[in-house]
Amino acid sequence: MTAGLRWATSAAGLFVLWGLLHMGLGVSMVIDGFAGGTAGELEAESLMFFICATVLGAQAVAVALAMNRINSRLGYWLNITVLGVVDVAFLFVLVIPGHVDLIGGTSGPVIWLAASVCATVALRREPVSA
Repeated sequence: MTAGLRWATSAAGLFVLWGLLHMGLGVSMVIDGFAGGTAGELEAESLMFFICATVLGAQAVAVALAMNRINSRLGYWLNITVLGVVDVAFLFVLVIPGHVDLIGGTSGPVIWLAASVCATVALRREPVSA
């Protein structure tokens, strides 16, 4: 295995970790939401947020396993941009105002940042596919 593919594999593993973190949190909160019902608009919006987190987590895992692990440029841009936008919005909307604790709230963005660095190094060392 070449150095570029080792970096790509590391990036894929970290993107999978990001995805599993979001899928786990999303599924657990969706189950709680359906069990408790959506009494009002706020509960319905929260439930929708967690459904989106679950779907984005699944997308991160799928892209990582299908594309990032083989050092795909398209997979790189998909997980860098989509997950990056999600994490930046999460930081500004929920973490910085204090709605989510700092340690728990920054775990996803830190994993995304590490995965992004690994993926960038992989593409710089050995661009493979479009």
